[in-house]
Amino acid sequence: MKNKNFLQATFPGIMLAAFLLTSCGTQNTQALTMAEEVQETDAAATNTEGSAQGDVSAQPEGGDTEEAAALTKRNELEWEQRLDYTTERQAQLAEITVALEQDTEDVKQKAQGLLESMAAGNADAAVDNVLAEDWYTVMLSDLLIGQRNYTGAAGSDGDWKMTILSDELGQHCTAIEYPLGDGRMFYVQVTDSEIRYYVCASDHTGAFTSAALNLTDGSWVSYEGTLSAANSPEGTLTIQMGAVDLSNGAAEAFHNRSAQVTAYEGEFSSDGKPTITTPANLNKEGKTAYASAKAGRTTYYLTVASDGIEDAFTPKQLGISNIWE
Repeated sequence: MKNKNFLQATFPGIMLAAFLLTSCGTQNTQALTMAEEVQETDAAATNTEGSAQGDVSAQPEGGDTEEAAALTKRNELEWEQRLDYTTERQAQLAEITVALEQDTEDVKQKAQGLLESMAAGNADAAVDNVLAEDWYTVMLSDLLIGQRNYTGAAGSDGDWKMTILSDELGQHCTAIEYPLGDGRMFYVQVTDSEIRYYVCASDHTGAFTSAALNLTDGSWVSYEGTLSAANSPEGTLTIQMGAVDLSNGAAEAFHNRSAQVTAYEGEFSSDGKPTITTPANLNKEGKTAYASAKAGRTTYYLTVASDGIEDAFTPKQLGISNIWE
């Protein structure tokens, strides 16, 4: 079998400046998604195939509040951008966060479906909202190049936040983080090249789920398990990997993401070390197995470099990171 990246996940922190979608780039997490095949009868390991003027928006209805001032400043800068675009002004816009309730009715109504999906923990519905044809047209008020940052209250659970980007190259990114009733954060990020999400406590402990679909090659990977107080996996870690048909578009591909997957399972000690036995031939190659899947008389192992195991299972490597970090 040949080498291939099953997942290239997007986890870098956001750079609130002119080159907007630099923050939504791709990070290689190949170290966690390489499978090794071992035959029971004749152990032999090889690598297997492993990311003019539009609506100038609302004017504040209230008095001279901080929220109203933020919206006024944003509207002024966006109007100037329509007349004469500069990267310096765009950097200023990237630093402004507006309370959604202050914006136009069109924007609020368009965002409502996404917020309801996030509150319900429904990744499929959340992605459908962002992939709607008019999402960026409405949420960026017809700006071809722009960034808007929104925030709002999620009842008694805390505040949510969202960033919407469209850059000079026509690339798009929407990221939203929403607090759930169980105390965990639900994060969804949609770009032109990837859809990913996770559910995890903000301190990166406890039960978590993370997943990513690469819209370039259709590769899919998900992780589910528990993170210790040291932010390392403990107990059972389940990894699902597969390939998704992209021919009918991103939305349908995401809905069908689990149609053809291989499930690997591993066990981790309380100090975050994999406890699965690594076959001798993999040990000789400097690899440590951390999960396996059995198919007939063949066992497939997910491995990492033995000399890099200390940093192999951080929350970031497991898909838990957002563009604001």
